[in-house]
Amino acid sequence: MMTSLIVSEGQSLGLLNKEYNEDHVFPQFVLLPWELRNQVWEYALHKRRLIRVTLKEGQPNDITEQESSDIKYGRCSLFINGSQLFSKLLRVNSEARKAALKFYRVRLPCVLTHPGSARMRVGMFPFNPEYDVLWFEQVCHLTDFLSAVIMHDSRGIGLRNCAVSLTNIRATLETDDPDNYKCPAFTRTINNIREFYLVAETNSYYLDRVKEQCNSHALQNDTPITQSFCPLMSSIPTFDLLRRDPRSIEHDISRLFLGLDDIPREISSWKLMLREWGVDPSQMETRVLFNYCNSNPCLPIEDSSHEGPDLQRFRIPGADRLLYESSSSSAPTIHLTVETQAPKRDNPAFGFWMFPLEAFSEKNKLRYPISEDIWDFSDYWPELGLIRLPTGPSTNESGKK
Repeated sequence: MMTSLIVSEGQSLGLLNKEYNEDHVFPQFVLLPWELRNQVWEYALHKRRLIRVTLKEGQPNDITEQESSDIKYGRCSLFINGSQLFSKLLRVNSEARKAALKFYRVRLPCVLTHPGSARMRVGMFPFNPEYDVLWFEQVCHLTDFLSAVIMHDSRGIGLRNCAVSLTNIRATLETDDPDNYKCPAFTRTINNIREFYLVAETNSYYLDRVKEQCNSHALQNDTPITQSFCPLMSSIPTFDLLRRDPRSIEHDISRLFLGLDDIPREISSWKLMLREWGVDPSQMETRVLFNYCNSNPCLPIEDSSHEGPDLQRFRIPGADRLLYESSSSSAPTIHLTVETQAPKRDNPAFGFWMFPLEAFSEKNKLRYPISEDIWDFSDYWPELGLIRLPTGPSTNESGKK
């Protein structure tokens, strides 16, 4: 059951996310001077992305010795979900590809995986340290990776922004050898990081259980937990960050369930890790990123990576527009992106919330009879990361575009 997007039959929802309509074309683009075309390519590339990555000790069995060496970063190998949306400009034409490769200057050999499938292949992951956030969903030997990745950056920066799932923080601290922190490359990379997100996660399955249990055992004067405006996470990596969620979420954040992790304890582990690394915490902005998914962990993950663009198009539940992946390969015609803001303020949203570390103090924890994982963040209105959903044109009631 989808907690955040429950609608009655025939009811239409407008998403808070902007529409990025890609059906507008500009055939005269090829007639522009090269300098203007290049500026258009560069402007289109300046988008923030949250890229999910995994560090493992193991490797696929069916790769060559050279490939095995390429994807190794110290004692770990880099795995990335190959179905994530990498920049389309790498595939438009040679001119756009050249601009994209210049922008995504760091290129890391990795294993490309496919959700729900055993298929793997060795490929290249291009990213930009200033705009991209590497989200380590699973991690081992993080110090090895941070030490090695700086060698792939022509500017010697390595990483500016990264995130780690909370369940991995203590494991990283306990397994890494403190002597690795003395490596000059690691010291240089960790001191280059400016934004760090600790990712707390839950899903509709656990959220529904907690709401049902807490509300059914609540005292008569207790305020029920609704949590109806949680932004729903998407696999699309590009996002915009709003410094304040513009919706009326007062009730949601006053009774908030953020998952089963002991978040204050994990924050303490992170601060201890920084001390072990000899890093001044004030040099980087650290927040808790709340990631909510509409999924049941008891069910298998469906694999749709083999489907073409037409089959991957699907209607957002209750919404009046389609997620859209343009299948046009005609070049050099450029597809323009037209942005329009959803008119309502209390609409559901695809994305994530971010909270400051100081919000997770004991005084903000609520004591419910069933769960101790409910928080009152009335004084800590969250930032909202809005996923840049590619959409097709809106449809009217008759279904005409």
